[in-house]
Amino acid sequence: MSQLRKLLFPISIIYFIFQLIKNKLYDLRFLKVTEFEIPTLCIGNLSMGGSGKTPLVNYIIKNFKNEYKIAFLSRGYNRNNSGYILANDKNSAQEIGDEPYLIKKNHKKLIVSVSENRVYGIQKIIKSFKGVQMLVLDDAFQHRRLKCSLNIVLSKFDSPFYNDYIIPVGNLREPKSGIKRANIIIITKCPLELKDEKKTNIINKINPSINQKVFFSSIIYDNFLIGTNKIHIDKLIGSTVILITGISDSSSLEKYLLEKEIFFNHIKFNDHHKYDNSDLDKIKLKSTNKLIITTEKDYYKIIAIEKLSNIYYQGINIKFHKGSEDFNLEIKKCIK
Repeated sequence: MSQLRKLLFPISIIYFIFQLIKNKLYDLRFLKVTEFEIPTLCIGNLSMGGSGKTPLVNYIIKNFKNEYKIAFLSRGYNRNNSGYILANDKNSAQEIGDEPYLIKKNHKKLIVSVSENRVYGIQKIIKSFKGVQMLVLDDAFQHRRLKCSLNIVLSKFDSPFYNDYIIPVGNLREPKSGIKRANIIIITKCPLELKDEKKTNIINKINPSINQKVFFSSIIYDNFLIGTNKIHIDKLIGSTVILITGISDSSSLEKYLLEKEIFFNHIKFNDHHKYDNSDLDKIKLKSTNKLIITTEKDYYKIIAIEKLSNIYYQGINIKFHKGSEDFNLEIKKCIK
């Protein structure tokens, strides 16, 4: 823990007490809570960003969109407007936010909406579309005004919530006790070969209730980079590229490239970075005669400004450890 964070400890105590009281008031229903008949599935976390929510949203939509009518709702973090917006093919990431833009890009027929007021957003979706069988909500775990049918909480393998502290000393948005509201806990970004002994140790530290289920997942990167064409990742072994990221945690991608013996000069931006022409000038200056690798989210934001011919994105998926069938079954139970 840095010296600065130690100095901020009194603020953490105040924030801790505030969040504890707020959650208790919602638990006791002194503060209004809204619940819907349509199944609502919340994907969130206790920590600030980087736990892999977007890949999980993609996984759920990809696996269930042909079987059920699904709608996706997000607050549209860091967009340049406010209020409820029904996304379409012409919206930019600046208008609806990074994640909703990417979800709409990957699932063109999906109902995608943004609203900072989740209850109002759901009401608008129900009014506008008939027969919706499940609503998937991104990053709504702390939105206590809404009681979701199924709460899925993600926590990173290398920085689990039980080892963290509440902000500003740590990265927790609320006290660790908030995990009790989760129906499903997923430990994300695990090593592919994670021993059962380590899994048991993690589960013991989480200490889930009898009604909670714990799953483990890993990141799987696609073999091909996507840009103006496709490039097999193995063709870049031994080369040096430019890596551009505007996400909260790029460590998994960095590790993957190094394991592939692909070396890189890293231009790192803050999470949800809004690219502009000066950023493009910097990128072009440093990437002369070099391939650029970035995330899918950053790729679309960059080419919206200028269609660089040497930029490619590295696709990402998730893989569950011995239990994807059980996880999918929990989703089906929620829908039914």
